[in-house]
Amino acid sequence: MSMAAEDKEDRSVATLERALAILGTFEISPSQSLADLSRRTGLYKSTLLRLLGTLEKFGYIGQQDDGSYHIGVAALHLGSLYQRWIKPAELINPALRALVEETGESSSFNVQEGDLRVCVYRVDSPHKIRDHVRVGDLLPLRRGAAGKVLLAFGQERDDPAWNGLRADCFCFTKGEIEPDTAAIAAPVFAAGGVLEGVLAITGPAFRFSDDKVESMRLPLLRAALALSRDFGGRTEVLEAAVHRAQQAVPAA
Repeated sequence: MSMAAEDKEDRSVATLERALAILGTFEISPSQSLADLSRRTGLYKSTLLRLLGTLEKFGYIGQQDDGSYHIGVAALHLGSLYQRWIKPAELINPALRALVEETGESSSFNVQEGDLRVCVYRVDSPHKIRDHVRVGDLLPLRRGAAGKVLLAFGQERDDPAWNGLRADCFCFTKGEIEPDTAAIAAPVFAAGGVLEGVLAITGPAFRFSDDKVESMRLPLLRAALALSRDFGGRTEVLEAAVHRAQQAVPAA
């Protein structure tokens, strides 16, 4: 490759990085002026205007009547493609809605992305006081119930430290993401025993008493088992966990 071609390629990469930096600022604020974007990216307004024009042309940026900018519809389309790559909403969302109806708390489906986990689907609790994780939020992999299940059945599946969690197919944490929130989580499997993702139930820690957590264990495990069957996954370990949870339920 000639020096001129290499220089052109380097400029193209730099332009792409700047465009991605612009999109990243909208996590801070959903609506921004040109001055806001310049301050947050460190780019000159003239450079920003050229980049914003291209992003708007392809639908990744929109402009409001007052001149401020917002994320465009093309970004939403990319998000929907990511969700479809994980698994179709028509399988996961009904399971999440059923969990919310049965437990009264928010439910979500989470997957691993590098050293983080991402909330791919979520249904909110009807309570006014609830945790406020959103679809697309990235959270620590090593903190919180969903992250620990991802580790135990994923990249650290051979670590004996997770044997108890793997046997129970269940994890409960309190105050690991935020001091006043709690969560329970269970794995969902695809074909070949591969971990597809994690179902989680989350909410304010004060509502996650020991009795409440135990009352939510069986519905969560049953939902994880049903989804695993829908995905064609191996279910022996979840079936055993469901059986143990049923045995633990006091007789009426």
